[in-house]
Amino acid sequence: MNSKKIAIVSALALAAVFAVMIFGGRTTRAAASTWYVSPTGAPSSTSGGSCASPSFNTIGLAIAAASNGDTIQVCVGTYNEQVQINKTLTLNGANAGTDARTRVATAESIITHPCGPVQIIADKVVLDGFTIQGSTLNPTTNPGCFGAGIWSNPGEFASDVGGHQILNNIVQNNISGVELDSHCDFPTLVQFNLIQNNNNPGAGQGNGIQDNFGLCNATIDRNKFVGNSSSGALLFGPPVNSNGSNITVSNNEFSSNGSAIALLGVTSSAISGNNSHNSVGTFGDIDIFGGVNGLSVTCNNLASGAGRGIQVEDPFAVGPNSNVTINTNNISGYPVGLEEDLGGYTPATPNSLDATNNWWGSPTGPTIASNPGGTGEPIVDMDGVVNYGSFLTSPSICAPCPNSNPGCTTTKKDCHKFVEKQEKDFNDGQKADKKTFDDQQKDAKKAFDATHPTAAQRKAFDEGQKNDKKNFDDGQKAAKDAFQVQHKANERQCNQLPN
Repeated sequence: MNSKKIAIVSALALAAVFAVMIFGGRTTRAAASTWYVSPTGAPSSTSGGSCASPSFNTIGLAIAAASNGDTIQVCVGTYNEQVQINKTLTLNGANAGTDARTRVATAESIITHPCGPVQIIADKVVLDGFTIQGSTLNPTTNPGCFGAGIWSNPGEFASDVGGHQILNNIVQNNISGVELDSHCDFPTLVQFNLIQNNNNPGAGQGNGIQDNFGLCNATIDRNKFVGNSSSGALLFGPPVNSNGSNITVSNNEFSSNGSAIALLGVTSSAISGNNSHNSVGTFGDIDIFGGVNGLSVTCNNLASGAGRGIQVEDPFAVGPNSNVTINTNNISGYPVGLEEDLGGYTPATPNSLDATNNWWGSPTGPTIASNPGGTGEPIVDMDGVVNYGSFLTSPSICAPCPNSNPGCTTTKKDCHKFVEKQEKDFNDGQKADKKTFDDQQKDAKKAFDATHPTAAQRKAFDEGQKNDKKNFDDGQKAAKDAFQVQHKANERQCNQLPN
């Protein structure tokens, strides 16, 4: 059983801490407060506002002082501490609200610790806008260490059943990225994170996200997973854990990982709108490897991997997968596009595995004996269950584009047709905008004239309209110049395509 598939690590036992304020014999909840942290506790030279006069020099001290519902603002700097969040708090780093997938990582709030930077042991914690890195101590040989950059284990403490929001973080250079676990009570959201290069040696190494203790009622959406040597997301459910259902993995990018998504024992879940490319592992980019019941795989782009696009299997004999649908995906550039292994799916009857309406990289459909002349991605169907049926003859319009060509086109003719329409639509849009602007100026002038203005007022009004028109014309020219640069680049790209 390799580390890609199962990596169960021991949890750190900690005591929960509660803060109450007693007035007149009654418990009173104080108004929510915001606490500020900088690495020295001194005014920050790189931040203004309240970061210029922080309250604490460690995040741990701020958590100890805070009450449930408070916010901790962590200023720019590096925090060499193991942060244990034992209250329902919002922790905002310097880049809270800024998408980690695209931001330039310069002014960051960095949490780093070899035993695991962040442990969440309370409900509904928000962690937003950090860089979290540096877990290096293997929890197997260092009991009490987490392995993951961000660790959660619902049920380990009475105060924690999950429901966290992990937003806008760079999670990198750990053994594993995020140990994401939650019961069904509260929704969990992981969004706008960059999760990369979590490959340090140890239990669970190479997984961007993994759950060993059950994940339910969770959304993993619009994240970027890069260079995690095992899986971008490794998700467990029953019979491995007590829960593992209602999980949505959507609109993420997976680049150069071992595989994109692996699922074991997960129920009632969906994988949609993801873009996976250049995976390096030999297993499935979407690996459905036992006990999965009720999974839709729709509108994904799977491209240019070293193994299989999708694999349906049961290597650990936990039970065959069932009620899986695989539709309207783009699958191209694999040695095998879809593989169903012996005993991997039930019922083991013809056409029981619905894999219809997919693009297999060719208008002729997949390569399989039952589709003579098909030159697209090969299908390996060991149990004779796959129904590839009415395959798409062009890429799925709901999936991310399987190539970088304008309009997702594959021929020179279609590409030029697309960019010509783009140009027409742009010019029509500029004409419509100009008409709207001219009409607005006419209406404004008519209304102004009705006020019987003085000569000075008229002069000022006319000057204002003249300035507005100049600004509008300048904006249109700048937009047209930018469009023409992109338009010429698109035309050059079209010329590289086959006729």
